[in-house]
Amino acid sequence: MMAKKPNKEIRERYKRAINFGCVVCKKMGIWSEPQIHHLRINTGMGLKSDKFIPLCYQHHMIEYHRNPKEFEKNYGLQEELYKWYIENDRD
Repeated sequence: MMAKKPNKEIRERYKRAINFGCVVCKKMGIWSEPQIHHLRINTGMGLKSDKFIPLCYQHHMIEYHRNPKEFEKNYGLQEELYKWYIENDRD
């Protein structure tokens, strides 16, 4: 089964996240181009959460996907990063 395409609202949220930059880097005062990371909380294999955070390639593909537990130990739980992102995503 193919994943469904994001609707207009989700695409707009993705654009905002891209403009925001990597949430981990931003907490350190740096802007870096992000990718969309869907939180892996209460989802099964191949399912995406509606919640996501912007993470740069380093934090997303190298650090998170290599060792999620170590990533969360170093940078905080995904839910905490999501909350920080939502609270700081201002125009």
